[in-house]
Amino acid sequence: MAYKHILVHLDSGPQVETRLDAAIALAKTSGAFLRGLFAQPDRSATSVIARRSSEHLEQAAARSEAMFRDKLQASGLQGQWHGLTHGEHNHVIREVIIWSRFADLTVLGQFDRSAPADGVAPEELNEQVVLNSGRPVLVLPFAGTFPVIGKRVAVAWNAEREAVRALADAMPFLQAADEVTVITVLTQAAPPAGSEPQRIGLLDHLALHGVTADQTHFTVTDIGAMDALLARSIDSGADLLVMGAHGHYGFPFLHRGGGTRHVLRTCPVPLLLSH
Repeated sequence: MAYKHILVHLDSGPQVETRLDAAIALAKTSGAFLRGLFAQPDRSATSVIARRSSEHLEQAAARSEAMFRDKLQASGLQGQWHGLTHGEHNHVIREVIIWSRFADLTVLGQFDRSAPADGVAPEELNEQVVLNSGRPVLVLPFAGTFPVIGKRVAVAWNAEREAVRALADAMPFLQAADEVTVITVLTQAAPPAGSEPQRIGLLDHLALHGVTADQTHFTVTDIGAMDALLARSIDSGADLLVMGAHGHYGFPFLHRGGGTRHVLRTCPVPLLLSH
């Protein structure tokens, strides 16, 4: 199995070229069709009042299209560029979600709070696409370059539905990886009930797909589970973290959606999320 249709979100942010280069590199590994989707809020008065794209947005879209077509031609890949004609905040989010539903993998960029607000996607875009597209989403950190993604993969595992979904969606990465480490973070010393069957079943399942994996678990008491997961992923040298995403839950699961949001904002390595 492989990703045959990759969608990359484009805007005018400082990391857009790095994001496009990474998407092209991923598409080359499987001969995927690459779709570039330009979508960013248009904050000009013309757009807000007249509900049509401003000259500023049209110029940004033209630059995006030129960059995409130049890089696509140089790569030898098949692909297509699409630009939104209106940049209203909620419309941008909704359109990216819709386009993501028809891609095997969507590549987004982590929101950089230190970057100028003009020309970048809404901060909540990533979370909304992850939770509402029904497809795997790869979020690239706002700092760094990513010529290689997925040679050393860390998988966050708690045996729940979201983790199972992410594991399945990440299988093309796992099958191509040189090293796969499954990480379980415990918040109490005793392993969870049924941990032995879950461990054996998981490793057997991966082996049937040609994936050899190591599994580790550890208990945290002094820092949050998500921070511990990120620290362990970095220590392992992972260039990709795979995990299930949680939405908004009521009591007693209030923390879960917040944990996903925290990882989206702070993960220093490429992050594959599924919900």
